[in-house]
Amino acid sequence: MKGPPVLAWTLFFLYALWACALQGVLASPHYLGEWAPDLGLVLMCACAGRFAPGRAASAAIAVGLARASLGSDPPAALVAGYLGASLLGSLLRIGLEVDRPLAQAALAGVSAWFIAGLWVAARSAALAMSTPSVAVGAVRLWPLALATALASLLLAPLSARLPGLAPLGRRRP
Repeated sequence: MKGPPVLAWTLFFLYALWACALQGVLASPHYLGEWAPDLGLVLMCACAGRFAPGRAASAAIAVGLARASLGSDPPAALVAGYLGASLLGSLLRIGLEVDRPLAQAALAGVSAWFIAGLWVAARSAALAMSTPSVAVGAVRLWPLALATALASLLLAPLSARLPGLAPLGRRRP
């Protein structure tokens, strides 16, 4: 495909938006609550291994903006968290094969743990600046990390083969 793959990026953003919306539904107390996986991160990790070099950061920004459009978390913290996960995946990809299911699930789980910690810290800082007497209580991060790793094992093969994303893939010589 010649030129910029605008349609493919639009589809990736829409898939990320739908994943984040589904995650919001699953995070309600009536469904999975704190055990709801970070489906945007699962999508990003599944597709980043197949994307051309340098496109993982763009995918992280797209997922961060998709999640920011559906929630009240600070957009800068959301994008920074996904960019950090993208950087971790890129660094691990240099020496390891992170495209395998177990390695991808471990990467998604560890990334979810650190991203959630960053978001809790950002939310605590925002609350502390607005009202000194309000703070975020103790938050357990391991259910999110474990649920994201399990969702990555189950959903990554499907996420990586979503229609319309082939132009974002690696070009073979």
